[in-house]
Amino acid sequence: MSIFKFFQGVESKQVESYNKLFESLTREYPNLEQEKLLNLSCISGLLARVAFVDFNLDEKEVHLIKKLIKDYNFDDLSIDSDVVATMAIEHIKEMAGLENHLYVHPLKKVFDKEQRYKIIEMLFLVAASDGSVEAVESEEIRLIVKGLELSHQHFIAARAQVAEYIKALEKK
Repeated sequence: MSIFKFFQGVESKQVESYNKLFESLTREYPNLEQEKLLNLSCISGLLARVAFVDFNLDEKEVHLIKKLIKDYNFDDLSIDSDVVATMAIEHIKEMAGLENHLYVHPLKKVFDKEQRYKIIEMLFLVAASDGSVEAVESEEIRLIVKGLELSHQHFIAARAQVAEYIKALEKK
């Protein structure tokens, strides 16, 4: 199965840019299935993207990204979450300029609603890990929710889990 089947209708230059994290992970884990590598690159890319959308990468966010990748596990104990998180973070600047659909398109094709919702929960946890969910982080996650074809209720439910950290809700 070719990775490019997930990107039908996407300009080849965008796929090339997106594909850098996937290619790095493929070199690091040559024996992993392409679909698993694609999921890993999309999810770790989204985690890194939300962490850096405010142009500040807090050490707590980095630590949580590593933990979430490890906990998510991808059914393969040979995956080193530190290596994957480091790769995703190294690609942040390249990924930050890309459209969300390049990350979510493959995931919405292979993940069911519950799995996609789990990703949204993970994204809010990363956003809150530095003690505050900034409006820009919340808005980025809202766009990802739409891309994953989840409802506004999914967004609200996931955000409610970190309500105490939402900057816009703070009393002044």
